Order: sequence, then C-alpha cells, then structure tokens
Amino acid sequence: MKIVLVRHGQTYANEAHALDTSRPGLPLTADGLAQAADLASRWESEVGQAPTVVAVSPLFRTRQTCAPLCAKYALTPLVRPGIRELRSGDVEMNADPFSDSVYVEGTGNWSHGATHIRMSGAETGEDALARALPVIAEVAGLVLEEDPDGVGVIVAHGALLRLLASTLAHNISGTLVMTHFMSNTGTVILQWPTERFGTSVPHNPDDLRGAFTGLTWNNRPVDQWDLED
Repeated sequence: MKIVLVRHGQTYANEAHALDTSRPGLPLTADGLAQAADLASRWESEVGQAPTVVAVSPLFRTRQTCAPLCAKYALTPLVRPGIRELRSGDVEMNADPFSDSVYVEGTGNWSHGATHIRMSGAETGEDALARALPVIAEVAGLVLEEDPDGVGVIVAHGALLRLLASTLAHNISGTLVMTHFMSNTGTVILQWPTERFGTSVPHNPDDLRGAFTGLTWNNRPVDQWDLED
C-alpha cells in the first residue's frame, strides 16, 4: 500500500505570495486548474496505479485540485479538517518577505523536529500533527480494508505536507523538504511499512512517525535529490 501526498494547484494567493491559510481560501488560478487536470492525466504514469481513497482539506483549493482526479476514477473525496494548511497566525494574508520568513522558518523548525515551538498567534507543530496524523491513519485503514496493495491520496498544502513527509518517512529529512519545496500538484509517494504493521493500522497514530519509506519527493526519487543544490 502507498500513501501519496499531493500539493494543491496554483492559487491567486500563491501568485501574490500571500500567506492564505484560513477557510475557505482563495481559488485556483487558470494555471492551477490546468495543473489539476494534468495531475489526473499523468497520475498512473507517475504513481503506477489508480487511487483507492482520496482525502482533501476543507479549503477550496484542495477540492478544486482533486476534482479532475476524482472524476476520472469515479471517487468521492473525504473532506477532513485535520489536513488543512498549517496556520500562519499573526502573519495571515501578509505578502511581505519578513512575514514569509516568519512562516517558513517557524514551520521549518517543525520539520527539523522542534515541534514544540508555537507559530505566533497559531498552533505548535504537535498541535498540527495531532490533527493530521489521525487522517493519515484513517485513509491508510480504508485503503487496507479495500485493497492491501491500494493507494491512499492526501490532497493538501505545501507547509503541512513538508511536515508530514519529514515526520512519516524515515528517509525524508527536514533538510530535504525545506531545501526543495513541493511544486503545485507535486507528489510524494510513501510506502506503507508492511513488515512492521502488516495490513493493520496501529491504534495510536503517533506510531506512524518514521514508519514509512519515502519513494519520491516532489515527483522525483528521494535518493536523486542533491542537498548541495
């Protein structure tokens, strides 16, 4: 079984470099809609098989991004608040370099393991993981029930996916995710630890930390990324 993390398509906030983390969020641009259509077109060549279960955040951009993929495979996405974007708190909707650095550095600390730190006016990394990891466990459980070799898909947000990938995969480091950000509709493929859990999801979602093996990061095999770039 695989879990595939997908970043949403380009939004008007991305275009303006604004920190848009609140509901409902700005929609996809025309380029973002085209990226969503391309995601559905390239899916099997990139992932290798059709999705079994798709989960999205409540923000408008993730639902727009998954729409072509779900239509192609006749799936209804699960909407889960736990995988919404990491909250930017006091710098919400700011578009200046200082605010961007506050957000990137703050959430980057979490990807390096300092999850106790709080984003000013928002949450800690542990708060974010406490809401997101149960969604990963839920999706994994649904896929394993239907097809032990199936694919679970999480369509979410760049900062959250950096945190999830570096937390879930033992071979995806905070340095990798913070050096090479995910592109819009980029994917990360994680291999389920069958040798550890078989076809059963652990009762405690925290047991998933470091249990997966990252096969790709941003559409490219993990071991092909040069951290000196």
